[in-house]
Amino acid sequence: MLTFFKNKLYASLLFFLVLAIDIYIKLSDYQLPLRYVTKSLVIIILFLIFNYNKKEKDSSNKYFVLGLLSFWIGDIFLLMYETPLFFKLGIVFFIIGKLMYTKRFSHQNDFNIGRLLPFFVVLFTYMVIVTLYVYDNLGDFFLPTLAYLFSAMLMALFAYLRKDSVNKMSFYLVLVAMFFKVVSDTIGVLHSFYNPDIAYHKITIMLFYGLFQYFVVLGLIKEEKYTRNIKEDNFTKL
Repeated sequence: MLTFFKNKLYASLLFFLVLAIDIYIKLSDYQLPLRYVTKSLVIIILFLIFNYNKKEKDSSNKYFVLGLLSFWIGDIFLLMYETPLFFKLGIVFFIIGKLMYTKRFSHQNDFNIGRLLPFFVVLFTYMVIVTLYVYDNLGDFFLPTLAYLFSAMLMALFAYLRKDSVNKMSFYLVLVAMFFKVVSDTIGVLHSFYNPDIAYHKITIMLFYGLFQYFVVLGLIKEEKYTRNIKEDNFTKL
């Protein structure tokens, strides 16, 4: 039965169906305990899609699995966000998840600092602007929020550094995933610490988070690694 997930089309349709159900339940008055089930199913389906479609055995895939598990645990804690301790634990596990993904995206190839710098400046500027918007309302959450945004920036940087180390399809799928995560994180932080009445936040936070995870999975499934030598500017497929 689990071989159903080898068919990426059907498995993807199932994923988006469960994601839509989760968002629908989030909009209802009966979120718990149903969302413990639907949010868990979202992660489980992603894992099964990845597990049954990955092209090759890669020891670094364990970091993706650990990251996905961390996001799952963080999801559960954040469902109980009204309790400050659980909210902080949710943030911590999301940070761990991002760091695990960062490790998965890392590689041994050389990279061009000059090409990386503009991307870094854009991400750093984004982090500063978001922090300034919510600074007055952060209180005890200043350091966790700063770490949360920094880990997002780090993950995006390492996703960008995959360029020329993997095939274009994989690179762009993961880069699109980073865009969705930035949008989800931005709305989430602004909703939590700036304006709790942001329009459609109940839909957009989970929708863009789900798209982030889905495109990461697709990107890793499509991944073909290359080695690069900056001095010779040539590539070799592993």
